[in-house]
Amino acid sequence: MLVRGAEWLLSSSIDRRTVLKGASSAALGLLASACAPSGPTTAAAGAGSIAPVRSAASAGSGDDRETAYVFNVGSKDVTLIDVASRQVRETRPLGASVRWLSNEQTYWDGARIWTYDFPNDQVQAIAIDPRQVAVTRTIAGLGKGPGHSLVVLPDRKKAAVNVAGDNLIAFLDLERGGVDATLQTSAFP
Repeated sequence: MLVRGAEWLLSSSIDRRTVLKGASSAALGLLASACAPSGPTTAAAGAGSIAPVRSAASAGSGDDRETAYVFNVGSKDVTLIDVASRQVRETRPLGASVRWLSNEQTYWDGARIWTYDFPNDQVQAIAIDPRQVAVTRTIAGLGKGPGHSLVVLPDRKKAAVNVAGDNLIAFLDLERGGVDATLQTSAFP
């Protein structure tokens, strides 16, 4: 995803297979060519989520360098890569495993990227501030994991997340930071 001020232009050209390959030089070449602004869509992700964004370190400094953010599941950190030079800038701790940012869903509420994690097999919604590169909000206690998807609803104030271990969908109030309702489903939604 590309950030310029408050406008997000997301690339749908990155597929799950590319993400699963990680930050290899071949994937970075594909990423750089796929990051041309084309209109509002979403970026795919999987074992590690890749999202090109204007550098958080340079936010407000007039530096318009684009940065690919690679969310590393195992180490629970984020690797920032300069898109133009294809060089790693730094790796920052995140403290959460970003597992899935899909081109089939909306995860942006206008200020944060919403996704989920399931530490100790308990699903929680997490919000990441892309400028700080930090988890800034958590809605915990949603139920038994795993989770597979979190979708921000069109009003950008609510979201839905599946809680597969408890066979339910939890509907979240993102502003209040709690659960509005749950919907029981068949096995493993």
